Amino acid sequence: MADILKVTTPLSGYDNSTIKNNPQAGQGVQIQNPVDPSKVMRADNRTDSGGNGDQQLAFQYGSNFGSFLNQVKNIPDLTKIMTDIFFQSEEMLTGGVMGEEAAQKIASFFEAAQMEGEDILPFIKEQAESAVRFNGGIFDQLRHVMAETTSVDLKAEILNFIRKFNDMSSGKHILHDIFNTVKDMEAYVFRQTREQIEALLKELDLSAPEGQTSQNSALLKEKILPFLGRYIAMNHDMGTIRDKISLLTVLIARYENGDREEVLQSFSKLAGYQGFRKFFGAMTAEQFGELLNQVDMEQAAGKNQWADKFVDFLRTGVNGGTGLENKQMFQNMLQSLVLNESVYMPLLHLAFPMNINGRKLFSEMWIDPDEEGSSTQAGAKHTSRIFVKFDIKELGLFKLLLLYGDHAASLQLFYPEKMQKSEANIYKEIKNILDRYHFRADSLYLQAGGGPSSPVEVFPKIHERKNSVDVRI
Repeated sequence: MADILKVTTPLSGYDNSTIKNNPQAGQGVQIQNPVDPSKVMRADNRTDSGGNGDQQLAFQYGSNFGSFLNQVKNIPDLTKIMTDIFFQSEEMLTGGVMGEEAAQKIASFFEAAQMEGEDILPFIKEQAESAVRFNGGIFDQLRHVMAETTSVDLKAEILNFIRKFNDMSSGKHILHDIFNTVKDMEAYVFRQTREQIEALLKELDLSAPEGQTSQNSALLKEKILPFLGRYIAMNHDMGTIRDKISLLTVLIARYENGDREEVLQSFSKLAGYQGFRKFFGAMTAEQFGELLNQVDMEQAAGKNQWADKFVDFLRTGVNGGTGLENKQMFQNMLQSLVLNESVYMPLLHLAFPMNINGRKLFSEMWIDPDEEGSSTQAGAKHTSRIFVKFDIKELGLFKLLLLYGDHAASLQLFYPEKMQKSEANIYKEIKNILDRYHFRADSLYLQAGGGPSSPVEVFPKIHERKNSVDVRI
């Protein structure tokens, strides 16, 4: 009998003429084999996750990062969508399709976009600062610690501290999310159960300060969650309400993680590392607690009045408040904004409309404040790369690429083709702006039309993980 565990010499008498060659052996490597789930097929140059073989490794089929890159390439054009809405705002408000509440929210957002010329710089600065959650002296020092230390444990403790501080500063927001999640469950239960849920929600203290979570956490874990668990067990309800409980448990965990005592204990652990004391000295948890009393938690949580109005504007459109024909546009806007906040997007993304003395424009920008590497490292060259798309009503779409650092700037501007006769004036005014702020122009390039359309074409840093092993779970 043939030994199937190792290679053996065939016995004489085998009819070798019956051995068939592999029908795929002579096929070229460029053949795109169809996917057959019943057997293993040759991969060839097929790239199920998009792109060609040079752009993506074969083992990245369906990876999270590959999926992200594909979405970025096909992302809805936020600038195009927003200008279509913003430039015809009066028609939207007077179209007769909105209720009074929806019209008021839309009008409030358009009113917030009106400003004078001198308001532009403070406004952009405010939006940029709000987009960066962790700023201020403490977090600047923590960045220095992260840049210099080689201790994995210290880095892990810093990240743990930041998570706790983040949850504490967002305490009120998380609590309201918890309340709304439980409130939404009332639509999926019987009337008697609904009344019991309402009674439990009345015990929830929505005015509790950030960091003081013990009372609400006890109510949530000892009364509300067990009650909802018993309801599911008794009624075998495995539908929407069960999914909402999964979300509720995550929110409760975040809310409890933001307890003030948890934050102070996390800071005390950091104080035991020499790399931490190098920058913070002998600061104790009690001294840090006094600093927390002076922190504006709303600002630390990224509270921004303009952003709140923008969220109301989006929510109104997504819910169909501006008419069902506009609903898809708002959903595309939301998809674009969420994708630009992905953990894989190493850039600061800002988008806002402006109505400056009656002239409307919409601007979208991507900023890499640290083009060369970690700006916290001693002696590191600080270089920033910026990509801006701005559409001015009655003029058209502009695209700006700016690389600057050490008081030097390289700039490319792609302007609407109909302004080609004004190129000399545009060049002169840009030079004046650079001179006014004491920047040396290493290069200044102007072109009518064209230019990149996506940040993927401008920022190589987005592709930094393309050659890494990354799988979808």
